[in-house]
Amino acid sequence: MELTVTHLYPQVVRADRAQTLRFELSDKRIDASLLKVKVIPMEKYDIQHTDYHINEIYRYPFEELRQEKNGVFAVDHTFNGEQRHNVRVYYDDKLIGRLHVYSVADDLAKLNCYKGDTHLHTNCSDGEGTPFEVACAYREIGCDFIVITDHHKYWPSVQGQEEVNAVTDAFTVIRGEEIHNMDMGYFHIINMAGTTSVNEIIETNDAYVQEQVDKILTERDFTGLSDPRSAAFRIFVANEIRKGGGVAILPHPFWHIGEYNTQTEEVIYHFRHGDYDALEVLAACDYQNNGSNLQELLRVEMIADGIKVPVVGSSDAHYALSRKTNGLFGIQFTLVFAESPEEIPAAIKDERGVAINRTDDVIFHAVGRYRYAKYARFLMAEYFPTYTKLTEKHAAAMAAKDAIALRETEATIEAFKKEFFACR
Repeated sequence: MELTVTHLYPQVVRADRAQTLRFELSDKRIDASLLKVKVIPMEKYDIQHTDYHINEIYRYPFEELRQEKNGVFAVDHTFNGEQRHNVRVYYDDKLIGRLHVYSVADDLAKLNCYKGDTHLHTNCSDGEGTPFEVACAYREIGCDFIVITDHHKYWPSVQGQEEVNAVTDAFTVIRGEEIHNMDMGYFHIINMAGTTSVNEIIETNDAYVQEQVDKILTERDFTGLSDPRSAAFRIFVANEIRKGGGVAILPHPFWHIGEYNTQTEEVIYHFRHGDYDALEVLAACDYQNNGSNLQELLRVEMIADGIKVPVVGSSDAHYALSRKTNGLFGIQFTLVFAESPEEIPAAIKDERGVAINRTDDVIFHAVGRYRYAKYARFLMAEYFPTYTKLTEKHAAAMAAKDAIALRETEATIEAFKKEFFACR
């Protein structure tokens, strides 16, 4: 059997302080004197390149190793700055393992990474599966939270939250809805984490809606927009979401049937005035990726113009159970860095969300602030493949409402997290 490294832990460590790495081999019957390790930083390094070669393998020294019980080997190292590091393990001068570690500063070390979807549907509107069944489907693919956003309906998210909370506190359903117009322009707006339904206000209190829209029209300058009343209605919706403590998300503005859902000038106008809290920059209902690509490009220009544009990615999945392609289930989602599930909405507003488009465990695209996006890329490659295998079992326990299996799988997940993240 070829000798390989079977296990390295932890893989996330504190930056700029001594940390201990441990690894195990596929065969414990070896000559420990032939084992060597190098740690090579990816972007911030003290050993500078020379004029004649840049081969980092030769520039870095071997680390001092010690053997611990049960064939576990340990190395102490101070990881420089916030970055990824290559860990190369050699036996008898042959490379037997190339692994990776990420070092984080103290403030990032306090934050957990939550994978979730901020826009999806159940059979309470035009989707497939009950709110509880959909929650189990998302847990199966490694999600920690979802926002149920059925068309015109808020109550399915309440039902889903209550049903999941009755089974487990290891998965979070956030209340939400997808809000639509009545007669003031074609649009979709996501209410994430609001405590009240804006759809209900629109559909039952037309006098109040018209009064508020008229008021906005007198307060704002809508020069350059083709439909000021429609823009004012969007602002009204965002205001009502925030009154309920929610996050106002503009979903798939360049998703189209015959024309784009939102005109470019409107997107810029609303983010310039802070009307929305986040942009659904990667939206899986856009099968050809044309809209998502344009949304990302427009975001870059808005940021260059001094406009704050927090992001999310979502599936807009309507078929979470059968995995049909209408809404690319599990392909596009958001990683959020927050201290707790309760802080997820605030973290998204604070630009600690990263939109992800995943092809597989090797190929994925991340959009967000550089610091969080590069950490997210590391976690996508190193953490989530194993984590998802564990949540598959947790999802099965959820679906069966098996209390014993839930306790066992949750304990296994927590043990894995504790081992992977030295900073926890």
